[in-house]
Amino acid sequence: MSLEQLVSILDENEEVGKNDPVTAVQISIANVKLRKESINEIPPEFGELLKRYNGLSCNGNVIFGVDTGTMFFPDLVVVNSHILKDEETSCIILGQDEQNFLVYDYEPKKYRIIDQEDFEEKVSTDDLTYAVAWILKI
Repeated sequence: MSLEQLVSILDENEEVGKNDPVTAVQISIANVKLRKESINEIPPEFGELLKRYNGLSCNGNVIFGVDTGTMFFPDLVVVNSHILKDEETSCIILGQDEQNFLVYDYEPKKYRIIDQEDFEEKVSTDDLTYAVAWILKI
C-alpha cells in the first residue's frame, strides 16, 4: 500500500483521530532534539506521514507526533528520551498499542513491531503503511 492509499483510508475512517500536520522545519527541530539525546532521527518516510498528520490514534493505539501540544498525541521526542535514555540502540519508537511498540530500526532498515515487555519482535517490514495500519488496527 502506498502512503497515498493509507492517507485515503485514514481520511475515510471516522474512528481515527488525526492531528494537524507539521512542517519540514518542525521535523528538523525534532531531529536536532533527538540527536542531542543520542537517539536516531525520524525516518524520512515517517516524516512524510507527519507532514500529513502529526499524530494518529485509534481506540487507544497511537502514532506519535512531534511537539503536538496535547497528550492525546504523544510527542515522539519526549517518549524516546524517556524510554531510550542511556540505551545503545539503532531504533526510534514511532508509536504503540497496548502491548507493542512500533519502531524503526536503522540497522536492518525495517519497521518493527516489538513487545513492550520483552522486546520480542512480532512483525518486521519495509512498509511503513503496513506497520502503521497494524499498530492502529485499521
